[in-house]
Amino acid sequence: MNKNMNDYDLITALQSSNTRGKAIKELYKEFPKIKANICSSGGSRQDAEEVFNDALLLLIEKVQEDNFQLTSKLSSFLYGINRFLWMNELRKKKKSVSLEWENTMILTHDSLEYDSEKEEKIQLIEKALGLITSKCKELFTLFYFKKERMAEIAKSLDFKSVNSAKTQKYKCMEQLNKVVSQQLKKA
Repeated sequence: MNKNMNDYDLITALQSSNTRGKAIKELYKEFPKIKANICSSGGSRQDAEEVFNDALLLLIEKVQEDNFQLTSKLSSFLYGINRFLWMNELRKKKKSVSLEWENTMILTHDSLEYDSEKEEKIQLIEKALGLITSKCKELFTLFYFKKERMAEIAKSLDFKSVNSAKTQKYKCMEQLNKVVSQQLKKA
């Protein structure tokens, strides 16, 4: 997470009001990754900032507890809190996301655990999504994140028919699969 402070130093700094600012500054280095996840699931930069700040407050409260024990990397723990808060925010907005965020309502220890294999897959998919055409990205966003029907997608993306939109979605999925396969061969 950082080169200046290890997890123990960060926790100790967060527990003291005198050194908390330095620890928060270090933890803010995690913001770009959190922002990318929130923005890729339909959120804005402002959403990401609000969720991240709330997560920091929860983290500070948690490390103040006498029985607090860190069982993963602190960055993973912070990531889990952000994931939980963003899922709840999406539920409030009646949106749902199918890629990365787990469908959990209760914040449990298990839901905060870092899954490195899952993180690698997510990074691979995010990288692949960056390599496909903008029309495919838009189609995927409308279908998977905004949960729009194919008829609505056909209209908003100017396809001649619903079948044309379905065919394009299939071609986009093939394009994404090809890019992912190429990325896996490189890894």
